[in-house]
Amino acid sequence: MEQQQGGLIHIFLAGGLVMWPLLAIFIAAAFFTVNRIMEFGKAGKSGSGLTDEVINLVQQGRESEALSRVENEPGPVAQSLATILRSRHLPIEDIERQVEVGAEDYMLRLERYLPALDTFTTLSPLLGLLGTILGMVKVFQQFTANANDNTAKQRILAGVGESLYATAFGIFIAVCCFAIYNYFSAKQRSISIETSQAATRLIAVLHERQAIHH
Repeated sequence: MEQQQGGLIHIFLAGGLVMWPLLAIFIAAAFFTVNRIMEFGKAGKSGSGLTDEVINLVQQGRESEALSRVENEPGPVAQSLATILRSRHLPIEDIERQVEVGAEDYMLRLERYLPALDTFTTLSPLLGLLGTILGMVKVFQQFTANANDNTAKQRILAGVGESLYATAFGIFIAVCCFAIYNYFSAKQRSISIETSQAATRLIAVLHERQAIHH
């Protein structure tokens, strides 16, 4: 274990100064990922089952009970359903506007940190490439200064391999951030569609029962 830790430290230090901003990006990406997992976890608790339950209550004329069911539920679906039930005395256009505003606020909260992850996807390999280029420049400078020293040549060849560590680390971070960003972006779109469908279904049922203003 100690040898492995020593090897990782050697790889990190051999990558040059660029490894430090790459490490900062890696730590920030890990924090953002954990934060998004928690936020999306709360947003995903309400689903189609909740919408079906609320619609069944409304169809039975139990709007107040339906409102109580969703008022304390987390997530944009529950929030949109609660907004509709609380505002059912208003015209449909006003209700839809309130639902849209509430849903947009929630989607903005879900989108938080995602642009940063997208930026990390582009920035990380570029920083890694910069570190490798700087390392190669240093290696060639040593080669020029020690062209006739065989021992120095061996160290220089080892330095060529070490200079690639920065690129490898940068690409690793970029791949992770790319996968995480796409996962949460897809999940955000899914939640947005689910919220819109739930609101449309409930408004249609209230309209059929004439429990909502035209």
